[in-house]
This record gives sequence, structure tokens and C-alpha cells, in this order.
Amino acid sequence: MNISAVVQKMVNSEKSGVMFTSNPTTGAPEAIIESSWGLGEAIVSGSVSPDTYTIDRKTRQIKVNIATKKIMVVKDQKTGETITKEVPADLQNKRVLSDGELNTILDLGELIEEHYESPQDIEFAIENGEVFIVQSRPVTTIKSGGAEQKTVTASDAEKLLEGLGASPGQVSGQVKIIRSVDELERVLQGDILVTPMTSPDMVPAMRRAAAIVTDEGGLTSHAAIVSRELGVPAVVGTKEATKKLTDGMFVTVDGEKGIIFSGVLERAEVTPAAGAVTVAASKPITATEVKVNVSIAEATERAVATRADGVGLLRVEHMILGMGKHPHWYIAHNQQDVFIRELQKGIRTVVDAFFPRPVWVRTLDAPTDEFREMEGGEGEPIEPNPMLGWRGIRRDLRDVEVFKMQLQTFKNLIDDGYNNIGIMLPLVQHQDEVRQAKQILAEMGIDFGKIDVGIMIEIPASALIIDDLIAEGIDFVSFGTNDLTQYTLAVDRNNENVAALYNEQHPAVLKLIEYVIRHCKKAGVVTSICGQAGSNPKMADKLVRMGISSLSSNIDAVERVREAVARTEARIVLEASRDLTNGD
Repeated sequence: MNISAVVQKMVNSEKSGVMFTSNPTTGAPEAIIESSWGLGEAIVSGSVSPDTYTIDRKTRQIKVNIATKKIMVVKDQKTGETITKEVPADLQNKRVLSDGELNTILDLGELIEEHYESPQDIEFAIENGEVFIVQSRPVTTIKSGGAEQKTVTASDAEKLLEGLGASPGQVSGQVKIIRSVDELERVLQGDILVTPMTSPDMVPAMRRAAAIVTDEGGLTSHAAIVSRELGVPAVVGTKEATKKLTDGMFVTVDGEKGIIFSGVLERAEVTPAAGAVTVAASKPITATEVKVNVSIAEATERAVATRADGVGLLRVEHMILGMGKHPHWYIAHNQQDVFIRELQKGIRTVVDAFFPRPVWVRTLDAPTDEFREMEGGEGEPIEPNPMLGWRGIRRDLRDVEVFKMQLQTFKNLIDDGYNNIGIMLPLVQHQDEVRQAKQILAEMGIDFGKIDVGIMIEIPASALIIDDLIAEGIDFVSFGTNDLTQYTLAVDRNNENVAALYNEQHPAVLKLIEYVIRHCKKAGVVTSICGQAGSNPKMADKLVRMGISSLSSNIDAVERVREAVARTEARIVLEASRDLTNGD
């Protein structure tokens, strides 16, 4: 095979953007074009809100939505570097593309679509009035058999509620307000599940729902995490959905913008049916591994379809909470083997599907208030702040019998040949906890030569004593940025009142992460991230530059994070090449 290196001049674009030749959500024959001033980096990184143009490909009718474009990325004429600067005031609210430019871009897009025989996701640039196509790849999100779309006139639709957009997509359906798990049977296929907050035993109803709306919670709540894994649109933290909405009414849920509208919008974009699988048509090869987070066994097919390099976080708490009975109920009724068998079934589904790619399984990390709701959970302590309480490794080391049931599950799977399992200990804050946990693992007969053992970095303390933790013999660390951010900034991540202060890219959080990565690299310890920040392309750029070994993202974010990683790695090579040239 001959290998070629293609070298081309960068288009110094005055305008740039992205075009989908078919609607990427519904597959409708309409082109969606986003555009802004300067180089395309600002759009693909999400740094700017671009203009959006929708073109009916049959009639060529154009709908225009002009955004306020505050920044632009341009080439510095002196240094040749790309820089970010403010868009001139007279251009910030000015339309970027003319009708003529839109039609030229669409003409080129249709030629490319015809050539590849599939809808295309195309990046373009315009310099001196000439349109350049700089990249094209298949649209991978269009599905068949999506949710049924009911159409009525949109003029009467009004915004009823706002919350946090937790899982993207726009669907319409009939509201079913659920205040107790005893009412879950009322939720039929295609209904809008509205509840104060979801819990693990609601997952069967969540699978049937067209969308999920909650009063409480943030982007890392149970409702948000599970909705994303199931591919169901969700809006969380509305505060009053169960009060303002009424049972049986029809609404439209926009899971991206976080808005609930009255009625059924005329052109509601309908997401694929729950559980539909997105297959990555192409996969850039990156030195930094891109993995996926999994919380429930039901999400395995969608996770595998991302072609991720493994699972950077498999949460067992969702599987355990989903059993409905407290672990101590099984102990009290001499049914430890039932607990182990059920947990083993869920974990095996994931490790088998990804074999031989690694699956890092995190031991139980659920706060006491969630355990108290389970049958047999009456003895759970009542804590003023469960997020800072008896959870993670601190619970496992005191509630050793439950810890050993988990470890027996892992050992059974390892004995069955699943050597792709990694055991990850959560909420570690002292090296003694690692030492004690490894002693119990050894007592259970777990062979450290066959598997990897690692820890979560979720507390500033564990970041600052990383050398002591490495000395205990760990193979990997993974940043749980959801907790690391809230503990560093003193911001409750599930409290809507302080949500604006929650910033995973705060300099203090980034310094802690960079410090750990640097020390782990010296010691040969693998580093990863599995918190919500791992699904953010902007954060991916920073982490790759810090030298992180891998990133683990939510299912719906794997592809865009992989592309961001590939882009950053390419930039690093280019920058190194320039430095070498300048040095000569």
C-alpha cells in the first residue's frame, strides 16, 4: 500500500460553517446550514452561536435565524497563528450568508451526497467570495422507525416551563405525572414522563417514555445520565413541572434547549425511538483513547455502536439500586447468591460486549438517601448532606460484607476469562483506604496480575497526595470531575440556585487535574476522565494538551469528543513541526 502526505494551504476564510444535506434528526429533505465569521474552529468547538439556515431542498425556500456572533477565530497575519477576537459591532447581528452563497453551498453538498450515496455532514469555508469544501463525512444520526410525530398548528404553542436541557431531541406526547413507583404502569409507549425526580426502579418506564421531565436535579442526576444513555430527550431541574403540567395534556419537550411547550409543535423534530443505536460510520485513530460511560446494561448496544476504545466508567450503583432491594436485605434473607447473580448478569452484558477492550467497573457509590428508599433500607443513616457522607470507598471499608459481594461478582467474571475488567475505587481521600481495599481484594482471591486496579480522583485531597496513592500500587486513575468540581468550588452540583457557579474548567480544577496527570505520567500510571467534563470537546482539547491517556464520554458525546481529540492531536503535531522549522 502506498502512503501519501497531503499538504494544502489553509483557507483564510472570512466566513465558514457546517452543512447537513438532510435534517440530522429526522432525515427530512432539508439542508441545515450553520455559519459564522472567520475560521470554522469557532463553530465546531461551540465557542460561538452561529446563524442557522434551513433550506427546503425541493422548493429552495430558505428560513433564516440570525444569531449574535460575539467572537471569531482568525489568522494572525504577523505570526500565522490562529487567534480569537471580538466580532466588530456592525457584524455581530448581521446575516453571514446571502441566498446566493447558500444555494452554491447546497449545490456542492448535493453533488457530494450523490457521490457518496448518503446524507453528508460538510464543513465549508468562503474566501474572497469563493466557496471551499474542506471536509465531508456521512451523517450518522439519521434513523428510521423514530417516534410518531403528531402535527397541529404551532401558533398556539406557548412556553410553559424551562429547565436544564439534559438529553437532546425534541418530541411531543401526552403528560403522565408520576409521584410514586406504584404508578409506573401508567406510562405507555410515547408518553412524557413527568416526576419530581427519577430513581433506578423507574428505568423500565423511562424506556417507554418519549421524553422525561423532572422538578429536581442537574446534568449529573440520575434522570440526566440514564436519559442520555437511553437516547430519550430530557429536561431536568424545572422546579415545578409536576405542579404546572397536568395529567393527559399534550406538550412538546425540547431536551437540548431545556424548554417545554404547550401542544405539539408543527415541525417538532422527533428523536429516534428510545434505545435506537447510533453507529459511528468512521472512526479517527487517535493516540488518546476515547471511551464511553455506561450506567445500565440496557444501554450496552448503544455504547458498543459508538466504537469506543472501552468503558471508562461502568457504574454498579444503578444496577444495584435497580434491584429494588437493599444489599442488606439479601444478607438478612440468606440470598447473597441472588444478589451476586443479578449484579453479575448486568456487568457481564457490558464486559462481554466490549471484550477484549477494557471495562473499568466502579464499586458502589450511592448516597444514603438513595439506599433508604429501597426495601430493607430502613436502617440507612439520615445525613444532612449525603453527597459528603457515607458513600464510596468509605462505605465499602465499613460495610465489608456488601463490598465482598461486589468483589465476588468481579472474581466470578475474571475466573470466566473476562480479564478486561478493571476495578475502580471511588471517593478515595487517603492512601490507607487504597491499602485496606487491596487487602480485601487479595483476601477474595483477586489476582492483581490479571486485572488493573485504580482509583477515582474526586476530592482535592486525593489530587494533592497523588504520589502517596501511586505508592500503594495503582494502575490507573480517573477524574470524577462532577465531584471534584463541587468539592473544589463548594458548589452543590444538584442545586439549581448555585448552578451558574459550577464550572468544570475553573482554573483551580484544571490545576489539580494537570498536577495529577504530570505525576502519574512520571510513575507510568494511566490517567482518564469519566465525569461530565469528559463529554465536553473544549475540555477534551485542554486534557489532551495536558497529556491525559484517555477520555470517557457519555454515549451521545463519544463521536464529537473523538473528533475534538483528533483535531487537537493534529494541531499539536503541526505546532511541533512549526517549532522545529523555526528552530532550524
